[in-house]
Parts: sequence; structure tokens; C-alpha cells
Amino acid sequence: MKQRIFILIFIILQAAFVVAQNNSSQTLTVNREALLADSLDLTARQLMFKLKYDSAKHFLDKALGLALQSGSDNIIARCYVDYANLYNVQGKYKTATEYIQAAAPYLEKADNYEVKINGILLQASLHMLSGKKDSAVYYYRAAEKYNAEKNPYRNYLVYMSLGELYNQMDDNAEAEKYYGQSYKLTANKEGKPDHIYLLTVYLNFYLAKNKPEKAGPLIEEYNALVEERRKKNIKDPLRDILMGITDSKLTTNTEFMKSVKEKSMEAGMPNQALMANHYLIKNSEKKKKYEEALKLADESEGLAEKTGNIHSIYEIKKIKFGLLEKAGKHPEANAMADVLFILKDSMLALQKREQLYELETRFETEKKEKEIALLSSNNMLKEKEIALLLADKKMGALLLRQQIMQRTALGRENQLMDSIVKSEQAYSLSVNKEKEKQTALNAALDRENDLKAIQLIKEKRTKWMLAGGAALLLLSGISILVLYRKQKKKNRIIQKQATDLEVLMKEIHHRVKNNLQVVSSLLDLQSHSISDAQAHEAVKEGKNRVQSMALIHQNLYSEGNIKGIKLKEYVGNLLQTLCDSYNITNDKVKINVAIDELNLDVDTMIPLGLVLNELVSNSFKYAFKEKQNGELNIMLEEQAGQLHLMVSDNGNGFPAGLDIKTGKSFGMKMIRAFAQKLKAKLDVYNNNGAVVEMHISKYKTA
Repeated sequence: MKQRIFILIFIILQAAFVVAQNNSSQTLTVNREALLADSLDLTARQLMFKLKYDSAKHFLDKALGLALQSGSDNIIARCYVDYANLYNVQGKYKTATEYIQAAAPYLEKADNYEVKINGILLQASLHMLSGKKDSAVYYYRAAEKYNAEKNPYRNYLVYMSLGELYNQMDDNAEAEKYYGQSYKLTANKEGKPDHIYLLTVYLNFYLAKNKPEKAGPLIEEYNALVEERRKKNIKDPLRDILMGITDSKLTTNTEFMKSVKEKSMEAGMPNQALMANHYLIKNSEKKKKYEEALKLADESEGLAEKTGNIHSIYEIKKIKFGLLEKAGKHPEANAMADVLFILKDSMLALQKREQLYELETRFETEKKEKEIALLSSNNMLKEKEIALLLADKKMGALLLRQQIMQRTALGRENQLMDSIVKSEQAYSLSVNKEKEKQTALNAALDRENDLKAIQLIKEKRTKWMLAGGAALLLLSGISILVLYRKQKKKNRIIQKQATDLEVLMKEIHHRVKNNLQVVSSLLDLQSHSISDAQAHEAVKEGKNRVQSMALIHQNLYSEGNIKGIKLKEYVGNLLQTLCDSYNITNDKVKINVAIDELNLDVDTMIPLGLVLNELVSNSFKYAFKEKQNGELNIMLEEQAGQLHLMVSDNGNGFPAGLDIKTGKSFGMKMIRAFAQKLKAKLDVYNNNGAVVEMHISKYKTA
């Protein structure tokens, strides 16, 4: 729990510190030493974030020396805080505490927000990790007060840490209260940049307290936020770390997730039930309970269809495809793959329609904005026309007044002549001004017409671009379809060739087996006409060796694997053949067999079969001449990367003084040759009968 709290707080602090670096650097860098110390400290912090602690310490050593020379309280405090962070992340809390104590006097005089708040929060974190709960609360309260003055939103981190602290103290009511306060801050922040981190911790709290009714909505909100970020292609470097903390509990707490699913179904919330069922599927898959996982996947498929969300349907079918593959249900998996291809095409088409609709909406919005601008221009023109009309009315009133004055002042015509002339000049000047206004108005109308023409050209160009894009999308779809059909046709041809080759190989092995059977029959017929006992025995042994090879080819064409032979089945058939050849019954010789279930390659099986044939034949011929109840033991198993073969009997044993390396019999020579081919260690000795052991290192399985 402590490690998890520290990782969360440390990572978020470091991320915030790096983001704020550009802004804080302007305040911190006051001279050359301060500038260099600032740069080295930033490099050390980035290395710390990548967990390269030795390199980070190297840069911090240099940064602290320069910071002390610069005399900047802010930079010195920040270097000491970063030292404390460095040792804190390595679990060296005593050393970290020493550095944070060294930073204390500089933190008191520091005026940079990021430096000061990180120092206070780190002191609180160290007290919490050291078990000093009251001291941790004191520093968290100090951080809360400082944030309230400088940056109230950053109190979300303080409240989240207090929630974890009270959770450790088993004060669930206080923990839930502070988690709730942190939730309100991050949820109401525009863009919700830190909400996903808070949801991770909040959700783990309810999981630990076994409150599915409260964890369910958080799970739904968490997954919705992750999906929204995925659509916006937001890559968060902290998400994998925090997801690891959450998923470990969600995957193992099976009963809790079942209760979340049941309560969600009762409340009519299929999305929550679908998410809970997804974690149950992951747990079953991890335990390799694929049938159980497939049943849960069927339930999720039904829930996804209820929601009507094609993305949810696609994701659950994709999960189901992987489960079918792992369960070995390849035909069903292939059918599911076809369904996934269809759904993928549907999703791509839907996405393209959404993009097209978004473009159309944007075009219509811009069009309306331009229409509004045009209407505004028209209104301005109308206002100017009204102003002109008012000017005309004023001019008419002036003329009327002049006529009245002429009628009433005929006697003073000579005296007022000068004023009349001046009035006429003023009138002429007014008319000229009105003409100039008319000219300006015409120019404005011409400009408006030019703008309309340009707008029409742009609209036509946009339509052509949309048409061209649609054509390119259509051509791309056709090309993909043609390539898919070609690939499918090639796959069918390859499959047919493979089938034909397999049939041909089986036919070859069948014919080889028949030819070896004919050779064996010829040797058997030949043996009936030989009177010499030694020659008759030699022909009989040759027939048995040929028969052992024929059995190998018989197994190859009768089984589905044309390169491998089932070892246990082959040895059983070989023993039956040799018993029939030497007229051995269970009453005479008891045979004990311990053979591993192995499929061996034909290149390994042929020499191994001939060796077995030779050893068993020797036992039947020589071991039980003076015994009525014999016992033959055959053991062949895989041990530590080797095949261990042991053939033993309770018969007469090997002759005294027998040397396996110098034995001149054909059988011994053949066994030595095959042992050398298989790179086997060969041991021959007596132990209440003859014992032959081979440790084979060169063999291949099929």
C-alpha cells in the first residue's frame, strides 16, 4: 500500500513539475550559475522519471554545487527536494528525510509555487511512509492552505493523499470524504486531465472495502474516459503504471466483480455489467479456464447487443476469437474471424460516415457564418441608404425655408443676395459630397460582388474535393476487396497442394511398407528351404529386421502425421510381431513395458526400432533357455533432454568377459553403429540377467 501511494504521488508530482518547468525557469534563472543549475536539475529529474537513479544523482551533484554558488533559494530548495525524491523512490526513507530537512530553511524563503508545494507534499509523504500519521496530516493541511492561496485546483492531489492516509488508518468515513472532494475537483476541471488518476485510486478504495454498488459507476466512468481519450489519440505515459495497480485487483477479486455484475443487471445498467464481465473473462483466461471464459463471453455478447454499441460488439467478439483459438476450437475461431472482418468493415464505414457528417456540419457552419456576415453588410448598406434619405429630407426642408424667406423678404432682396449665393454654393458642395458617397457605395457593392464570386468558387472547389475523396475511398475499398479475394484463392491453392502432397507421401509409405512386407515374406519362404540351422536363424533375424522397418512405414501412412511415429504403439506392434516369430507366450515370458507417449521422427525411429528388434530378439533366443518363467522389461522415456532406453531380462545374462566395444557378432556391430548415429551412450552389464542401457542425445520429435 505504501509503495503504491508513493508511486502515484511521486509520478504526478514529477509530471506536474516537468510541465511547469518552462514557466518556472524564467523566475529561477537569475545568473549564469543559476541557469546551469536549473538545466542540470531538469535533466536529473527527467532521468529520475526514467528510473535511471545513478545518472540522476550525478547530475544532481553538479546542480547542487552550482545552485549553492548562485545563492538562489528557489533553486537550492528544489535541488534538495529532488535529492529527497531520488532516495525516496529507492526506499531509502532515512536519507530522503535528511535531504528534506536540509531543504527546509530554503523552502521557507522560496517564493516559487512549484518548488514550495512539492517540498511540502514530499515532507507529508515521507511522514506517511514512516508511520508518523499526525505529522503527515499537519503537512497536508499546510499544502491545502498554500494551494488555496496560489492554485486551488491542485488540492485534488492533497485530498487524494489524505484519502489514502485515512484509508491506512482504517477511518473509512474520512477517507471517502476526501476522495469525494478530490473527485469533485478533477471531474469539474475542463478536459479532466487528472480525473483518470483519481478514478484509479478511488476505485481501488471501493474494491478493497467490497462496495460493488459504488464501484460500478466508477468502473463505467473510468472506461468511458479511457475510450474518449483513445478516440482523441491521447497517449498518457502514466496510464500503464496506474492500470497495472488497478487491474491486479480487478482480475483477482472475482467474487467482487460478480457482485458488481449482478447489481448492475438488477439496476438495468448493461454497460456496467459488460465491464464487470470483461474483468471476469480476463481472470478465467489467465487461469486457462477457456470454457468458463467462453461462457462469460457469450453473456457479454448478449449484453453488448442490448447496448447497441457496435464498438462493444466488435471488442467482445475479438476477445471471443482469442479464447476460441486458445481453446483449440479452430473452425469456430475461423467463423468468428469472418464475423470480425464484417464488423470491422461496418465500423470503418460508420467512421467514414461520421467524418463525412462532421465535414458537412463544419461546411454548413462556415456557410451560415458567411451568410450572417453578408447580412450584416447588407444592414450597413441599408443604414447608409437611410442616412442618404434623411439628408435629402433635410435638403428639401432647407429649400422650403429659402422659398419662404424669399416670399417674406422681397423688400430686402438686395441685402440678402450675398447670403443666397452662399447658400447655393453650400448646396452645390453638399451635392458633390453626396455624389462622392454614391461612388463609395458603388465601390462597396462591387467588393461585395467580388466576395460572393470568390465564395462560390471556394464552394465548388470544396464539393469537388469531397467528391474526389469519396471516389478515392471507393477505389481503396475495391482494391482491398480484390487483394483479399486473391489472397483467399492463393490460400485455397496452397491448402490443396498440401493435401495432395500428404496423400502422395502416404502412398509412398504404403508402397514402401508393401515392398518391405514382400521382402519379409520372401525371406520367410526362403527360411523354410534352408536346412542349416545357423543360416535359417540368420534369415529369420533378417526377416524380423525388415518387418520392424515395415511397421514404421505402416504407422506413417495410417496416422495423420506423415513424419512422426507414435512410439508406444510402434513398440507394442513390434513386440507382438517378435512374439509371433519366436513363438513366445505370456506363460513362457512376461513382458513389462514402460514407454512414454512420444511422437518420434522417422529418422530417429528406424535406427531405434532396429536396436529394439535386436535386443528383444537376443533375449527371446538366449536368455530363457534354462528357465520356464522368464521376465523381459522394456523402458523408454524422455529425461532431461535425452531418451533413456533400457532393456533387461532375468535370464542367463551376457557371457563373462564380453566387451561391447570388441564384440564381433553382427547384432553387436549393428547396435554400436546405431548408437554412434544417435550419439548415444551405450552400457551393457549383468544384473540378475542381461541389461542394456542407451542414453540417446540426438533425436527428433514430430
